[in-house]
Amino acid sequence: MATWEELTVDVVSGVRLDPRNVRLDIPDGVPESDIVQDLFANEKALNLVEGIAKVGLLTHEFPIVLERDGALIVVEGNRRVAALKAIQNPYLAPDHQARISRLAQTIESRDELRHITVKKAPTQDDADQLIAALHTGNQRVAWSPARHAAFFQAQLDGGKTAEQLIAQYPTIDVRKFITRSRILGLFRSVNFRDPSLRDYVNRRRFPVSTLARLYENDKFLQLAWIVIDAETGDVHVGSSPALFERLATKIVADIRDGIINTRVLNRTSGERYVAYMDDLRDLLNEPEDSTGDTVVGASPSSNADKGDSVQRDRTANEPTHGQQKPDDTDHDAGREKAKPFPRKRNYLNTDNLTVPTTFPASIHEIIKELSAINIHRFPNATLDLLRTFLEKTIKAHAEALGEDIRKGSNEQGFVYLSNCLVWLEGHFKTTGQTAFIQPVQKIRGGRYGFVGSKAHLDATNHNHHIFATPDDVRECWATIEGVMKAVLKP
Repeated sequence: MATWEELTVDVVSGVRLDPRNVRLDIPDGVPESDIVQDLFANEKALNLVEGIAKVGLLTHEFPIVLERDGALIVVEGNRRVAALKAIQNPYLAPDHQARISRLAQTIESRDELRHITVKKAPTQDDADQLIAALHTGNQRVAWSPARHAAFFQAQLDGGKTAEQLIAQYPTIDVRKFITRSRILGLFRSVNFRDPSLRDYVNRRRFPVSTLARLYENDKFLQLAWIVIDAETGDVHVGSSPALFERLATKIVADIRDGIINTRVLNRTSGERYVAYMDDLRDLLNEPEDSTGDTVVGASPSSNADKGDSVQRDRTANEPTHGQQKPDDTDHDAGREKAKPFPRKRNYLNTDNLTVPTTFPASIHEIIKELSAINIHRFPNATLDLLRTFLEKTIKAHAEALGEDIRKGSNEQGFVYLSNCLVWLEGHFKTTGQTAFIQPVQKIRGGRYGFVGSKAHLDATNHNHHIFATPDDVRECWATIEGVMKAVLKP
């Protein structure tokens, strides 16, 4: 290419887009306006207009043209040239005309962008050879997720602030990379008792994408006491170093041993993801002895339900003597381990419940506690809190609607759970939400089973001969969860 001719051309009249471009799915010989529209509709040419508006035209690579039938045809760089043509004439892309016009008005050097430098390929064969090298070869090695983070971390280490980096790279989600770097730094700063874990997490190609499946979940951040600054992407940990070490040790070991990867943690609502979150809660709820070590089996539930959990996979998948450990690259999607056996959950899944911002803070706090209580260990406490949650949420819902439950209460004006349920049943009838009437009736009078009814909730709360079991809690939750979804719906 060093011998190829360089030309300065007018993007409007001096060059034409290539109708034979492999990106296009349109017939040969169509008007250039159709090519522009196709590139904007299907090849994200608008993103280039946004980039040019924010950081200017990058000139480290020249578009490649070829003389064909007396005209200069763009054979490489069609998206870029289409973006430049649209900046000069937004009507070339009518579906995006308004957006392009607004962006074009922010470009101070718009007139200067009309003339660009291109390189002219001597022949079609020369052009094809270059295009093949660019698009089918491996001239550039893609950065791993960890290297993306390291790029920005190096600049932070050099003295730049997060705000400066965000302003310097307006087309890049810098906050995401700062968060990735900070999270990775947290895990790498742990003083692992097992030196092999320290070596593993410090490898260049540590699979940070698996770690991201956790820290991108707000439920995990809450569990791990991690706070991410929405403005800068910076990260802070509120738990003790010993508690975070316990969490990090398990996660890094599980990534190394293939117990979790991006497929196991594919969906936050997936069975294996939920089971793994339960295992992390169990781990953090384990008491410690005087040395800070976890006391295994310190409570009746510490081993009772773990036989069917993700934890079981550790023994099954640990390499024996002479076997090779799983590959530790970031491309771990193909290393899916056996699915954990189904088990009864030790925690209530509150992920499907969203408390409206207008509801009192107490409702927000109660639902956080409900999602964190181990119902195998504390069934009576959980059921008691469920009763509180049910009553308070109905009251908050009525208040948000401007309804006064006290109209149907006792003479003193006190509002009990029974008053709340009577009002809620009537409300569902009035609003036509008939699917929720029977669940409320079950809770009110136990017509469809004692467990989960108001009588059962009252008995476990007041009768000193009645106690709750984990299965009671699960059945009660199954009864009221749907009702709570309807009540909490904004």
